[in-house]
Amino acid sequence: MQAGHTVTRHYPLPRIDFADFWDICGTFMRVHPSLSHIRYTIEGSETTLADREADVSKILGRLQRKPQDILLMEAEFEGPNTREGFAKAVYRPVPVEDEPAGLTLTSQSITKLQLYQFESLLYDKYNLDDAAHTSIEFGKPCEILAAIIDLRGFSQFCEKPNIESPYTCGLMHSFYQAVRHSYIKYPPELMKFLGDGVLALWETTAQDREIAIDICLSGSLDINNRWQVVRRSSQFTHGAPEEVAIGISFGLASQLPEVGDYIGRPINIASRLSSVCPGGQLYVDKSVPSIGPEYAKDDATAHIKSFGRYYIWRIQAG
Repeated sequence: MQAGHTVTRHYPLPRIDFADFWDICGTFMRVHPSLSHIRYTIEGSETTLADREADVSKILGRLQRKPQDILLMEAEFEGPNTREGFAKAVYRPVPVEDEPAGLTLTSQSITKLQLYQFESLLYDKYNLDDAAHTSIEFGKPCEILAAIIDLRGFSQFCEKPNIESPYTCGLMHSFYQAVRHSYIKYPPELMKFLGDGVLALWETTAQDREIAIDICLSGSLDINNRWQVVRRSSQFTHGAPEEVAIGISFGLASQLPEVGDYIGRPINIASRLSSVCPGGQLYVDKSVPSIGPEYAKDDATAHIKSFGRYYIWRIQAG
């Protein structure tokens, strides 16, 4: 984590008053001294007690004269000039719509070390480890179409003595761009990079299932063509892995709560098919419905780990 990178963290603080919030903000300013200007906004159950107020004595006076429940405490941190960045701390004693209870810190200029120093003090004082009990939330079932795109021979290629990491990064960037552009007409819900491969996943319904399958198949075939263009580029003078292999499957899975990732059999099948698929081909699970006649597919079988002999459609890239 480097300064200039926006960070958002949430802490399940117990109920605190303005004195506690003021102390927390002071702690943040001590570890991040360049953000030396602070303004508070305080919303009470009866009235607004402060609106971007910099004078803490005024806030304390209003709280004493008009005691009431606090619904929101917000602090905005700024430096003496814009290059110092910006941060905000927001505390809510109870959840409001999609906003959780507790303290949320957002900063566009904090370093990893500063965040560690701030959180160490916060965890020690408020025992947040005790508040962070493991909770159980089961996945959301859904219908998915999954494609695993694998760059064949990548590991062996990288072992060549003349292949350095900047060159490898250039290849992988071009590979990822080729995948993204091939599916651009109907982008997947998830594009997950797997080192020398990519997981592309569409969460489908009866309304868009055929569209997603068509874009997945046509785009997967297009990836091979795009990759051949990349390989012939004059910039890649040391060559590149020759072929792309793709496994595709369809079925039910579940979305991991809060993470945005998915778990399910179709992803596992697509991965297994990709691992045994020859370069320049697609191995398509026969669970994938509505494959149009424009795709010349052959009946085939593949022996895949944990499933044994598996019946598939084999489609040759042009």
